[in-house]
Amino acid sequence: MNTAIRATDLAEATCAAVVMQDRIRLGMAQLSPFGLSEDWVLKTCGDRHWTLIAQASGNETIAFFDPEGRPLYAAFCATALRLHAPENHGLGETLHVFSSLHAVGNCKLGSRHVFRVGARALGHLTMISTFLRHDDSGSNHRLTKSRLPGLRPLPQADDALRRLDAQARLKSRQRHAAVELTEPLVRVTPSPALDFNAVGLLYFASYTRVADAAIPRSSANVARDIVYFGNVDMGEEIQVFGDECDLRLVSGSGKLLASVETR
Repeated sequence: MNTAIRATDLAEATCAAVVMQDRIRLGMAQLSPFGLSEDWVLKTCGDRHWTLIAQASGNETIAFFDPEGRPLYAAFCATALRLHAPENHGLGETLHVFSSLHAVGNCKLGSRHVFRVGARALGHLTMISTFLRHDDSGSNHRLTKSRLPGLRPLPQADDALRRLDAQARLKSRQRHAAVELTEPLVRVTPSPALDFNAVGLLYFASYTRVADAAIPRSSANVARDIVYFGNVDMGEEIQVFGDECDLRLVSGSGKLLASVETR
């Protein structure tokens, strides 16, 4: 049966309060030499995640506000990406993307995104976010948790989201372990125009770009899990420590920003 989304995929997600299904013609923006562009997948699904939350909360836009009317952001806590080598580069083919939103607990939401061309699976992305806002200082180092009013009840997370949440919580408990401050693999100062989003936060997809600056990915298959711990202000340097399988992104002041596992 040559269908964009297998019946099993649909059955897993039909219980979700909010789902999206789209067809996208694959062009240069969506592809890399290895198949789907990791950068494009992250940015596109980040936007889909926010759109699903807007639909679940009855918002007509993705501009969110807390109960006191202060700007609120669905900031990512963790992502898990799996991309598979395509049979060909896919240029001109139609990509089917199916997304669903779930409750993870403790004011966190999770989304799952499945990518297919015809009956061929190209991969999937799992994402978890929590709601944050700036305090009066406006610094990206001083973000506080909040809640989004009007969010309707959502089905509980499936096994994949629960595993990612458990992994993120474990990493969070371990994040105060001393970072071996040897010579970093690379030092990167993110570009204000390219790496920060509309509200001035270092965009979650830029963490991947910084990790790839240390050890570039050069294969079609990727399994990359990232847990996000902190953010930086514009002009700050990021240092990368570790090896090709396990990287730590650290701010110039020594604050752990993210754990990046690549297989």
